[in-house]
Amino acid sequence: MYSHSHIRTLKAKHDKLLAEIAMHDRLYYRENNPKISDFEYDCLKAEAERLGETLASHSIPTEKTIIGDDRIAGFEAAAHLSPMMSLANTYSRDELFQFDMRIKSIFGGQKFSYVIEPKIDGIAINLIYKNGNFHRALTRGNGTIGDDVSSSVRTIRDLPLRIENLSESIEIRGEIYIDEQTFAAINKCREEQGLDVFSNPRNLAAGTVKTLDVSEVAERNLQLITYAIGHGASDSENLQSDTLEYLKRLGFRSQEKYWTATNISEAWKCVEELNAMRHSFPYWTDGAVIKINELQLHRELGATAKSPRWAIAYKFEPERAITKITNIILQVGRTGVITPVAELESVQLSGTNVSRATLHNADEIAKKDIRPGDYVTLEKAGEIIPAIISVDASKRAHDSKPFVFPDTCPSCGSKLVRLEGEAAWRCQNSYCLPQIQRRIEHFVSRVAMDIDGLGSSAIEKLIAGGKLSCICDIYRLKFYDLENLEKLGAKSALKILNNIDGSKSRPLWRLLHGLGIPGIGEQTAKMLAAEFLSVANLAAAKLEDLEKLNGIGEKLAAAVISFFGEPNNMKIIENLLTLGVVCEDGNSENIRTNSIFQGKIFVLTGTLSSMPRQKAIEAIETLGGQVANSVSAKTQILIAGENGGSKIAKAKSLGIAIWGENELLRNLSSQRSTPAGH
Repeated sequence: MYSHSHIRTLKAKHDKLLAEIAMHDRLYYRENNPKISDFEYDCLKAEAERLGETLASHSIPTEKTIIGDDRIAGFEAAAHLSPMMSLANTYSRDELFQFDMRIKSIFGGQKFSYVIEPKIDGIAINLIYKNGNFHRALTRGNGTIGDDVSSSVRTIRDLPLRIENLSESIEIRGEIYIDEQTFAAINKCREEQGLDVFSNPRNLAAGTVKTLDVSEVAERNLQLITYAIGHGASDSENLQSDTLEYLKRLGFRSQEKYWTATNISEAWKCVEELNAMRHSFPYWTDGAVIKINELQLHRELGATAKSPRWAIAYKFEPERAITKITNIILQVGRTGVITPVAELESVQLSGTNVSRATLHNADEIAKKDIRPGDYVTLEKAGEIIPAIISVDASKRAHDSKPFVFPDTCPSCGSKLVRLEGEAAWRCQNSYCLPQIQRRIEHFVSRVAMDIDGLGSSAIEKLIAGGKLSCICDIYRLKFYDLENLEKLGAKSALKILNNIDGSKSRPLWRLLHGLGIPGIGEQTAKMLAAEFLSVANLAAAKLEDLEKLNGIGEKLAAAVISFFGEPNNMKIIENLLTLGVVCEDGNSENIRTNSIFQGKIFVLTGTLSSMPRQKAIEAIETLGGQVANSVSAKTQILIAGENGGSKIAKAKSLGIAIWGENELLRNLSSQRSTPAGH
């Protein structure tokens, strides 16, 4: 038995832990800005629960651990049709086996099995359909009431707006996430704009879903995976594995991979297999969800106040590494933002060699007191970006000094400025060489004008040689400018010149994206190109013309007006026109009006022998079609190449038209040969 003074100490510690957990809940659920890792948070929760049990055994009343609530001001709240609970979790194999023992003690000798699914590190969502039509989307909220985020969720390309389920109401449970490529691109763009970056994909997904500006949501390319049915589940699905297959038949994306096991030992082997392959999934996976497969047993077991008794999440401990900072360097982005980067002694982390870690901005360095020569602990944020978690000050050299962020540009020496509301320092000299280089690199990149062969090294040398000072100079390059570059040669020089010449007739959206208009990403550029059809039309647009477009808010509209109101930018466009760059989509308006592609949603599967997949996508989009990633009830045509796989069977089951490669080529050709110069 504990003494009274010891009990008081335990009670004070428990109260302090609950207050700390409440603070981290607010940062995680409401502000999407966590200050500690999931692992550290889970450790706090586990310690609070342990102390609570000890105090309860001594008849000491305690406050209950607060359940996270993601509701925020500005959103209409609505009730779930059935509770939307969080899963209990563990990092311990022994606790996973204890979970199995508890189930067995309840059911005795009754046989049951498990289904093992990847635990997706995103934001939980509840999709409500009425009479087969999409009605609303709710966040988890407090488990009973969630925020209505339907407008954001409607931007998800693969969301079925109608399903073949005519029950009065049904809840589809899933997870919204942002893929690796989008996450990296958004953070890169934010750094260039002097904004704070997102620490991991989950925070970005949550922040995006709770963004009131739908144009910003659409640009971020949210993805959806479904895994359960809440209210309205059919009695025809007896197993959780049946539910996963039924969701696919309804047109939802479901788990690409899941396992079934007859006992907990088999389930553990499945967890180990999942851990070994999780980096190959299109979403971030921070653990495994182990569920009893038999749905009838779910109903019999029920739930505690917080979690269902029939499932548990086994979470993988974060991979970390300790290494030394050899130097802190400063990089200049295309908008002049100065980004500090830590150069590290190379170390293995999550299967890759890490020798650099971004430090984001001066405030980040000062807050963590990061210095050259420090020994630091690294963790990969969302298993992508190496982040410095902590500094071991005890290993610091006696003559170590705090890092002083300079007040002048490391490249051109111009005075750095910090604009109001920004975390970053920036160089405002637009002729600063690194800025010129980054702008040109963006213009020639695969997601802009796609000029293959003109890489960073070649661009740097051409700038140093006085051959490139802006994007227009790309189209003034001569054969001998390229042939004389180190390690290039005549063959490569000719290839680059051909690629430059070919880029002159790229689709308009690529040019708009390549121009680097603040806030205008790939998807918004496509929308603007489809609406205005030429740079001249877009440049002449008024603020109200832009704001009335679906997906363009006040902020983006103002950015477009500001960009084309700058004389230097208009001079660049005039020069591009003079140099032969096509600044319009030709007769796209007439083509799309008569196009069999116009307004239809396509999905591609398998390999096309006549053209790369990206070229096929561009051709379809140019003719007014849309291309989605997966087959759903909204898909109208599936393009099936060689080795098309399961998408063909799914399309057949949904009655979707299927074109082979020859039919695609025939239809593309018929549009190109349409009369009136099309």
